[in-house]
Amino acid sequence: MLIASFIKRHHVALFALFFALSGTAFAAGHALLPGNSVGTRQVINGSLQTGDLSKTARTALKGNKGPTGQAGAQGAQGPQGAMGAQGVPGAPGQSATKLFVAMDADGTLTKNSGATLATKAGTGVYRIGFDTNITGCVYLATAGRDSGGLFEDYHLYTSRTGTNTVNVQIFDEKNDPFDRSFYLAVFC
Repeated sequence: MLIASFIKRHHVALFALFFALSGTAFAAGHALLPGNSVGTRQVINGSLQTGDLSKTARTALKGNKGPTGQAGAQGAQGPQGAMGAQGVPGAPGQSATKLFVAMDADGTLTKNSGATLATKAGTGVYRIGFDTNITGCVYLATAGRDSGGLFEDYHLYTSRTGTNTVNVQIFDEKNDPFDRSFYLAVFC
């Protein structure tokens, strides 16, 4: 409340003081420093970049290109790396696609390569014999094409009997065996 009363009584004097001080500062800035100038005191080492300088100042900093210097001496030859011994060639393997079957749900082979025997041993149980030893191979069974075209939830499991027979077992979503067509590939 006291400040408001003071300003109310002296507002004309305060207004005149404001104009006097701002005019003095404006005059000192224009009379003492030329336009767009910066004094030594305003510059901190490393604060000016090339973009801060005028085009004339940047041109003055560049000199003429000097003559090309002489080529230096060639460096020493590096040591030759050691060559490893040739490895022993491995035995040729079977083609990955040589052994496969496509089997209908009733146990009928529709396509095969290398299969000598295909039987339906029971509900959801199939046995496929091949003409070669498959002991060190991998067996991959996937769902086949049954009529109806609907997607069903069922599982296929593979196992091996002897040296050349693959067993395929198929179970529904309740783990009950049931008959479906499938594809089997043997990778060696």
